Amino acid sequence: MAVIFQLLVVYLLLLLLSFAAPALHPIMYTALFLLVVMYVFSTVFIPFAVNVLSLMEKLPAPYAMLLLVSAGLYYVAELLALQMKDEGYGAFAQLFQTVMKIVILTLWFPSIQKVIETIHALIPW
Repeated sequence: MAVIFQLLVVYLLLLLLSFAAPALHPIMYTALFLLVVMYVFSTVFIPFAVNVLSLMEKLPAPYAMLLLVSAGLYYVAELLALQMKDEGYGAFAQLFQTVMKIVILTLWFPSIQKVIETIHALIPW
């Protein structure tokens, strides 16, 4: 609940800044956005992820962690891409999303390789 109130205060601060110093608004908006994202991740997302991991202990070892890390990275990529698009850098936003998707796939490669090797061993040639 406190995080929601703090986000509201940041929003009001940004509104005040947009009227008081419009030239500084884009820079302050981006800086505050990144600070707020880091704050929300450390106070909301990481404790949530720890709770979800404790619930998913019965899943095979790498998969629960990979799912949570993949979801977190994808969400961060979406947030930052939306921020870039709002600032007029749509091409960079698309590039950033593509790179993040490749990073997520790269995280999954060792697990995918093990599954493919297991399936390959089960299929008689």
